[in-house]
Amino acid sequence: MAYKIKIVHSTQALQNLKSDWRQLVKKSNIRSPFLTYEWISTWWAFYARQLSKPELAIITLQDDDALLAILPLFSHRKKLTGTSDFKIVQFMGTEFESSDYLDLIAVQDKREQYLHEILASADVLNLLKTADVVDFPNLTDAAFLLAGRKAFEQALGCKSYTYRIKTCPYVPLPDNFEAFYQGLSRNFRSNLKRTQNKFKKYGFTTHLINDEQEIDEAVRRLFELHQMRFSAKQTQTKFVFEQRGAFHQQIAKTFLRNDWLQLYQIKDQDKVVGSLYCFKFAGSMMYMQGGFDPAYQKFALGNLIILRAIRDAIEMGFREFDFMRGNEAYKARWATNVRYLNTLTYPVSRKGRLYYFFQDMLYQTKQSVKSVIKKDRVNK
Repeated sequence: MAYKIKIVHSTQALQNLKSDWRQLVKKSNIRSPFLTYEWISTWWAFYARQLSKPELAIITLQDDDALLAILPLFSHRKKLTGTSDFKIVQFMGTEFESSDYLDLIAVQDKREQYLHEILASADVLNLLKTADVVDFPNLTDAAFLLAGRKAFEQALGCKSYTYRIKTCPYVPLPDNFEAFYQGLSRNFRSNLKRTQNKFKKYGFTTHLINDEQEIDEAVRRLFELHQMRFSAKQTQTKFVFEQRGAFHQQIAKTFLRNDWLQLYQIKDQDKVVGSLYCFKFAGSMMYMQGGFDPAYQKFALGNLIILRAIRDAIEMGFREFDFMRGNEAYKARWATNVRYLNTLTYPVSRKGRLYYFFQDMLYQTKQSVKSVIKKDRVNK
């Protein structure tokens, strides 16, 4: 069978892929909303202008009848620590936003064959070899591109570097809410019960956004509450409305139309004092972001809104509640399971190889120091 490899460079060509991309995501059983046409095309529309010399580089493989595989890449110029500009080819969605669980989009039992075809393309190799660095962040341990790194190393003629960068706690969900609730610790259940009693006593209400006209204000308030929580802790956050708000207002509308959005608010009469921003996709409820008024901290509203979201996920028949990236302490009260995110990097040019050689030496030194400190603490 003859395959056609194309590299999409224009926004119009990206838009022309919309229908076929959506069909491929369905056929491929993709479990990440960050690989959908909706997320990636919206990301490009909002953030391309903020990149240095951005160019689309979406690799597609098709036969005469259908689109069979997509590797959604782009290139741009970026200064790495203490260096001049590097030309980097990487996944779309991985600047400005946290796009997790990325991979080659293709039917699972055909991915190895399709990757071989892609790497045999002179156009693809020219694209990758003219970069200083090819970067695949946010791969799970089960990602095909992680398993296929030897094929890339051979094609590109360079060593790869792989690091675990984040943990993603998640909760496998049973068939009914009572089974989940009884699986929590006795102490945590007691705390939840007291919180629920306060919630009723003080007249708080929970609201689920289901009207597109509510989105802009609801997302703006989410950002405000998130910022208030971080300001109270005297820490910084990258989730800032001026930088990311317009994107999330648009993506929330798009996801609502696709029934992928679950955006909760907690109200004290008419005042929104808490918000939980979730995506629901391929059998999973995914905790994207949250925000709560620190003046209401004693009411533990975060626990209640998470409990509501988990209850809804179980009633929808979802298989898991995914807290996404981050090892914050509150997640450990709910989730005992974790998956990991890895970054896989191919330094292609001489400049790239030198940079990552020294970065890897620094990383390994730090890991050795941490190991020694940990052993000393255990021995004491």
